[in-house]
This record gives sequence, C-alpha cells and structure tokens, in this order.
Amino acid sequence: PKAKAKAKAAAVPARGAAVIKRGVKAKMVADPTFGRMAKIAAKKAKASAPGKGKWYFMSDLRKMKVGADDSKAWTAFSPALNAKLEAAMAKNAKQCTLAFAGKTYTVKFATMMQFRKDDASLQRPVKRV
Repeated sequence: PKAKAKAKAAAVPARGAAVIKRGVKAKMVADPTFGRMAKIAAKKAKASAPGKGKWYFMSDLRKMKVGADDSKAWTAFSPALNAKLEAAMAKNAKQCTLAFAGKTYTVKFATMMQFRKDDASLQRPVKRV
C-alpha cells in the first residue's frame, strides 16, 4: 500500500505545473465565441446548389461581430481546395481534411469551422455561399 501511495504521489504534478498527456490528441471543438458566426455560416451553406458553392474562411478574426456581412473579413479558398470541399460536402461527409502551405487543416461541416491539425486551438469560421 505504501508503494502505491508513493507512486501515485510521484505521478501527480505539483500545483500549477503543466500536465502533458502523451498519445492524447486534442479534440477539435469550436470555441464558444465563434458559435454565432458558425450558425450563420451553416444556415447559408445549405442555400447553394450542390457542387456550386464558393468556400471562404474568416481571415480577419477581429471582425467577429460584423464578419458575417463584411466581405473584407473573408478570403476565398483556392479553386483546388474549393473543389475538394464541395466534393466532400456532396458525399455528405462530416468533415474534410485539406493541406495548404505545409499545414493540414480539418473543416467540420456541422460547425462550419476550420481547425489546424497540429494545434486544434487554432480555428476559424468558414462559410459556403
């Protein structure tokens, strides 16, 4: 019993110390502050005909409050990435994985959010018009 107690005490980090779990992937969960923007984007996404949508990501996160209607806040995906997103959506996929500039991103269609695969805290809304 004493050996177990000592092992358990050694495994518990000191108060305020960072806890790093190895082999555990960060979950891609949309930040609550993006909820309003994601709901607006999801409603508008269904308005486009299948295969005819144009995809954008919010490039200026400072415009979260007015970003849904501010064209300067959004940047279009490249034609190749746009085609990949449209194909995934046409197949009723839940998400689509994209590679751009040496990074891998996941776009979740239910939340209309884009996450960077190596750091799920880096996220931004996407929209389809």
